[in-house]
Amino acid sequence: MRKNYIIFFAFLAAGIAIRMISLNQLDWFFGANLHVDEITYVAGDSPPFERPPGTYLLAGIPVEASVLRFIFSVISLVPAVALFMFRKKSSGNAILAGILAVEPTLAFSGLQILPAAPAAALLALALTAGRDRPLLLGWLIGCGALFRGELLLFLPVSVFFIHPLKRYLTTGSGILIAVLPVLAINVIAGGPFALGENGPMNLWLGSSWELLETPPGIEFEEIMGDDSFTDNSLTSIKGDIPGWFGRGFVKTAAFLSVPGPGRNIEAPELLSSTILKYLLALTLLIMAMGFSGAGKNSRTALVATGLVAAFIFFPSIRHRAVFLPALVLSIPDFRWKLAIPVALVITAFSLFLNYPGGVRPGLTHVQIAQDQLESGEFQSALEELITAEEEGFKGADIHTIRGACIASSGGDFQLAAREFGIALEMVPDSPTAWKNMAALLWNYGHADDAVYAAEKAVGLNPQLEFELSPILYGQR
Repeated sequence: MRKNYIIFFAFLAAGIAIRMISLNQLDWFFGANLHVDEITYVAGDSPPFERPPGTYLLAGIPVEASVLRFIFSVISLVPAVALFMFRKKSSGNAILAGILAVEPTLAFSGLQILPAAPAAALLALALTAGRDRPLLLGWLIGCGALFRGELLLFLPVSVFFIHPLKRYLTTGSGILIAVLPVLAINVIAGGPFALGENGPMNLWLGSSWELLETPPGIEFEEIMGDDSFTDNSLTSIKGDIPGWFGRGFVKTAAFLSVPGPGRNIEAPELLSSTILKYLLALTLLIMAMGFSGAGKNSRTALVATGLVAAFIFFPSIRHRAVFLPALVLSIPDFRWKLAIPVALVITAFSLFLNYPGGVRPGLTHVQIAQDQLESGEFQSALEELITAEEEGFKGADIHTIRGACIASSGGDFQLAAREFGIALEMVPDSPTAWKNMAALLWNYGHADDAVYAAEKAVGLNPQLEFELSPILYGQR
C-alpha cells in the first residue's frame, strides 16, 4: 500500500513542478492579461449565460488572473487524483494515475482559464466514483457539459456503447438532472439554450477551412455577418456534402495528432516553448493504448463523443484534453496488436498531416500587441507586430493595431490613417474598423469624414451609436 502512494505522489509532485515551470515559461504570453478565449469565458458571471456557464461561475471568483490560472491548474490535477483514489490501489493504477498527472496537453490546458480542466476533472470523477452508479455517472457527465457543451453529444453516441437499455436510460437521466435546472434558470433570466448556444456557430466555422483559420479580431467580426449560423451551416453543408465529410475526416485526424491544433492561439507553439514538449510521447502512448482498449462501455462512449465533436465542429489541444481520463482508464484493456498500428497512425498524423484549419503563424504576437496597446505600451506593441509579420502573419488586425498605436502615441496622422485604410480595404464591413477610423479623423479635426465613418460603423452595428454620439452629433 505504501509503495503505491509513493509512486503516485512522486508523479503528482512532478506534475505540480512541470505546471509551475511551464506557467513561468509562458509568463511572456499569459502575463497579467487574459487572452482572447479566456475573455470569452470570464466576461459573464451570472445568468443569462450565453455559453456553457460552468467556467463563468468559476471565473467569477474575484481574484487576479494569475490566481485563477493557479486554481485551474490545480483542477487539472483532479483527474489523476480521482483515478488513484477511486480505483484499486495497485502499482499499475498508481502509475496510470501518475502518468495523467504529468500528461502535457492536460497540464497545458490547465494553465488557462478555460473549460477543459474542469470538464476533464468531472469526467474523471464520473468514470471512477460513478462507474457502478449510472445515475451518478450521468449527473457528473452532465455537470461536465456545463463546461463543455459538446459533451451533450454523449446522449446520442452512448446508445451504441452502454447496455442494457435500463443503464443507458438511467445515465441519460443523470445528465438531464444536471443540465435542465441550469437551462431553466437561464431561460427564466431571458437567456438562450446556454449549453449549446455556440453550437450552430461552431458548426458553421467547421464547415469551411477559411472560416476556421480566420483569427479573432476585426476579420472575424466581419464574417459573423447577420449571425444566422444555423442557416449558414446548413447552406454550406448542403452546397458541398462530400467536401463537408472530407473536412470532417481531416478534422478528426487532427484531433488524433500530437500535440494537436490550436484554436485562436498558437497552442502547439506555446506548448512547445515549455518543458511540456519533452512529455508529448506520453500523450501518444496514452492515445494509442487507450484507443486499443476500446469496448462497449461509458469510457469508449466518451472517447467516441470527442471524435464526433471534432468531426462535426473542429478539434484543438484543449478539446481533446477533456477526454484523456477516458483514454487512460481504457489502457488496462489495451491490445498490443491494435495499439501498435494505432500508434503508427497517430505518429503519421502528427508528423505529416497538413491541417488547413490551423492558427495563422504569428497570431500569438498580434494578441500580445493588442494587450500592450490597451496598456499604453505602444512601442512594445509595434515591435510585437513586426515579429508577427516576420513569422508570416497577414491580416487586417495587424494594421488596425498598428494604426491605433501610432494615433494613441501622438504619431503621424497620415501613417495612422494609412494603416486604418489598409484594414478597411481588407474588411470593409467591420464596424470596429470604421469606428477606429472615425475616432482618428475626429481627433485630428476632419469632422465631416469622421461623421461619415461613424455612420458607417453604426450602420453595421447600431450598438455603437452611444459610443460614437460625440462624433455623430457634433459634441466636443
